[in-house]
Amino acid sequence: MRIRFYDRWPCLEIHQAVGLASNRTLGTGQSGCRLTPGKGFMRQRLIQFLRVVRPEGGESTIGGRKIYILPTRYGLVFGVLLITLLVASINYANNPAFILTFLLTGVFIQAIFHTWRNLLDLHLHWQQADPVFAGETTFFHFQLHDPKGRAHYTIQLGFNEQDTVVAPCVDEHRKIVKIPFLSRQRGRLNPGRLTLETRFPLGLLRAWCYLETEAEAIIWPRPMEGQLEQTEPADEGSREGDRGVGTDDFTGYRGYRPGDSLAQVSWKALAGEKGLLVKQFGGDRVSQLWLDFDALSDHGTEQRLSILAHTVQTLSSQPVHYGLRLGDLEIAPGDGDSHRLQCLEALALYGESS
Repeated sequence: MRIRFYDRWPCLEIHQAVGLASNRTLGTGQSGCRLTPGKGFMRQRLIQFLRVVRPEGGESTIGGRKIYILPTRYGLVFGVLLITLLVASINYANNPAFILTFLLTGVFIQAIFHTWRNLLDLHLHWQQADPVFAGETTFFHFQLHDPKGRAHYTIQLGFNEQDTVVAPCVDEHRKIVKIPFLSRQRGRLNPGRLTLETRFPLGLLRAWCYLETEAEAIIWPRPMEGQLEQTEPADEGSREGDRGVGTDDFTGYRGYRPGDSLAQVSWKALAGEKGLLVKQFGGDRVSQLWLDFDALSDHGTEQRLSILAHTVQTLSSQPVHYGLRLGDLEIAPGDGDSHRLQCLEALALYGESS
């Protein structure tokens, strides 16, 4: 028996499980082996019939018909207790026992409604995801809110077989929720369906729903140390020392610009409330290096990308301009955090079909 809510009112619905024959033939290979469905196959078939909340205009809204609800283990124990109390009340014709039984039954029925209502009308909007290296945990940022301003408590959010987070939504203001996902390989990561569930207020019932999201994350290659045959460093810029971006004699300060290295920021000036200033040095000659994917011919594709990712991370903390040649893609030499992110994203998406 499954309790499901239609529109705004709860109803009871009886479901009879229909099993798949274990000897059903899915296909025959050249060896004549018969393939039978396993747990994974039946799970995928059953998922096709689930009611899933899909985004509209970039935002997902949980309706009443998308929420599933079933008793928890404590709810089942509570139900057995109610039946025991009812039998005892009838057996002994004890009026106080009848009152207690009906009172607890009313509490259970009210808990069904409030557990279901705790997910109703929640709005979820995906914002962004943190790019990380393969093997690290990325966080998907979602906005959670109820435009009606109704409070929602102990909402648990998580992707399949991943860690979950618990977040309340107590007013109409948008709350940022960061949901973790452990990455395994580089490229675009699609986390799949998001599950929202709650056991509020008594823990006797579990209500949940499934959401399709437009979320995706960029996963960089896992850094790996390796010897990279770089082109010989070349000096670029003027040789006359005209207040450039070199590392010679100190000449003064200038205002901070996005992409400037944090190593050149004058933290002492910032502490003195003089604003965010960057140190300038005489001479704008800096080393220029090219990182070439084809120069690592002795390694496999993933190893090449991992070595290049490690090199990009290393050079980003040095006063060096570096460029990247990746097949037909060529990124001009540069520095700064934006240049680092551009190179790492190119490495992450290498080989992706357009």
